[in-house]
Amino acid sequence: MSILSNFGENLLSLMVEQNLNAPKLANILKTDRSNVTRYLRGERLPTFTNFINIINYFNISADVILGLKEFSNAKIFLKVENFNKRLLAVMKETKTTQYKLCKDLKVSGSSLYKWLTNESLPSVENLVKLSSFMGVSVDYLLGRLN
Repeated sequence: MSILSNFGENLLSLMVEQNLNAPKLANILKTDRSNVTRYLRGERLPTFTNFINIINYFNISADVILGLKEFSNAKIFLKVENFNKRLLAVMKETKTTQYKLCKDLKVSGSSLYKWLTNESLPSVENLVKLSSFMGVSVDYLLGRLN
């Protein structure tokens, strides 16, 4: 299964558990209902910001909702703050250079620069690629775990 379909199925399960429909979740996320519908159909992943809002609202592991892990025993997740600083810290910890990220992940230097300077945020797909390349979980990359 793809991340798109895993995310859609897992999001739907969470919504059913909490008796939420697409319009209610869209209202909570402050986004258009059509975006939520596309997530549920597996047509699109949310923006970085909507993704963070979803995992925070449901207090769920980013890796679990994306279908990268089946279970997480973490009960409480830290708030995602300063992704750019966290990305730099994980790059340093894993001895990953900017050059290597750009070359091996085929990410443009300008995109990486913008992520590192907090001018923009990566897509959820790029977030998954970054975490996989550096050998860490998405939750760890986001700074949600101690």
